[in-house]
Amino acid sequence: MSAIASERQDLTLYSRFVLYGLVLPLLFIAGVQLFLLSEQTETYFAWTFAAPFSAAYMGAGYWAAMFHAYTGANSRSWAFVRSSLPAAVTATALLSITTFLHLDKFHLSSPLLITRFVTWVWILVYVVVPPILVIAWILQSRQPGANEKGNHPLPAWMRLGFGLLAAFALVCGPGLFLVPGAMAAFWPWAVTPLAARAVSSWLTAFGAACATLVFENDLRNGAGTSSSLLAFCILELVVVARYAAAVDWGKPLSIAYVMFLVVGALVTGANLLASRK
Repeated sequence: MSAIASERQDLTLYSRFVLYGLVLPLLFIAGVQLFLLSEQTETYFAWTFAAPFSAAYMGAGYWAAMFHAYTGANSRSWAFVRSSLPAAVTATALLSITTFLHLDKFHLSSPLLITRFVTWVWILVYVVVPPILVIAWILQSRQPGANEKGNHPLPAWMRLGFGLLAAFALVCGPGLFLVPGAMAAFWPWAVTPLAARAVSSWLTAFGAACATLVFENDLRNGAGTSSSLLAFCILELVVVARYAAAVDWGKPLSIAYVMFLVVGALVTGANLLASRK
């Protein structure tokens, strides 16, 4: 019976094409632009980050997302992939809105061809990718057995851990997006309204992923999403160490943010270890 259920939940060709042909290449390129070239965004990105910390933060998010995009593309089961869809749609939708709210800050008139090119590519991506993901989600959800629950519930402490992580991210993330000026007074590093909303997209997506794992409540099916969340926490801790001088440790959320990443790494790491058993 379980083999039949797994077969029924196979990824569609459309979903595999989206993951292999679109999502993975875009995530990798954006990570190079922002994580590696975080101090050269005036040339190699769609807008200039005043603080390289924010650029590196976003780049870490893109590279972390590659973990589940890759394992998901190679998975037979839709159940293994679906826990990441709410986060993916959240991140792309918020970045799309951010783009059009702050279009005047984009490098549309840069004298450099490469800069104009990456700017227009960014705009195109965030016009077409959100609906592409939604279509993949709808098509996949209509497959027989697509919404079947798994049989490997999370330990109570782990489910609580994901719930606490979701609560932090889903308070701070939307706060950065809706009231970036007010949240800047509390945020660990300096953010402009544009940077605050860009940072919010990944933080809110993290919260959406954790909330989905609580809802799914399955060790095995959530392992792929946990791999990306673990990578996110580790890479963001690297960013904190890399730009430690830019962190204002006197701000209320500075220590809380680092604790959030440490707890996130512990909970998601434990999830992965448990799923392998």
